[in-house]
Amino acid sequence: MTAEHPARIRDAWGASHFQRSPTERLAGLPLTPDAAALLQAIGLPTGPPAALALYLRFENVNIVHRPAELRLLTSTNLEIGPAFPRTGRPELDGWIDLRRFVVLGEVPNDSDPFTRFVCVDGIRGNVWWVYPRLSDQCTDCYLHNTDLAAYLASLWAYRQFREQFAKLLEQYADHDPEMPIEDPAYLAQAEIIHTQFLERLQAADPSGFKGGFWEEHAWNEHILLHS
Repeated sequence: MTAEHPARIRDAWGASHFQRSPTERLAGLPLTPDAAALLQAIGLPTGPPAALALYLRFENVNIVHRPAELRLLTSTNLEIGPAFPRTGRPELDGWIDLRRFVVLGEVPNDSDPFTRFVCVDGIRGNVWWVYPRLSDQCTDCYLHNTDLAAYLASLWAYRQFREQFAKLLEQYADHDPEMPIEDPAYLAQAEIIHTQFLERLQAADPSGFKGGFWEEHAWNEHILLHS
């Protein structure tokens, strides 16, 4: 299985749900050429809401992309730590520069309208979640994907998974939602859907999937399949 081209993902997703970044908004921002080209030509999905809702282990979050409102991370309410422009985390600070992070949107959860930023860095082109509030005087940054194309492909893999799972659950609409579904036919189909999810995520970001955010999230989703 290979990753799909961003344009094909946009078309399959529904181009009306994508918003591109205006040329004037991109000007002067520290973006890699590939990231700038994708944001200008393809953009990022801004809906439907269900496709951008993640059910994490301890919270539910919504990804809110704002490709028409790109800005530097340093122009936000980011708390500045003593290691700035580094994070204070040794595993990152050999190369990272928070002054070269560009904000793509925000990620509210079900109890807080704002919790973290979605960013792309201008050095390697990686996609991150960045927490603006300091933790132990450090800036927490969690890597999601190795580049924007891989990020988009991972989101598409996630949307496909959620829609396949929802369709499977329709067959058990009368089942008590407080009880796990133990029908062997359901369990077999759920495993097939989850395996396809893993394969799509691996294809989306071959060098960034193993041990990364999306692999962990996929196994969290596996728990939900059986609960």
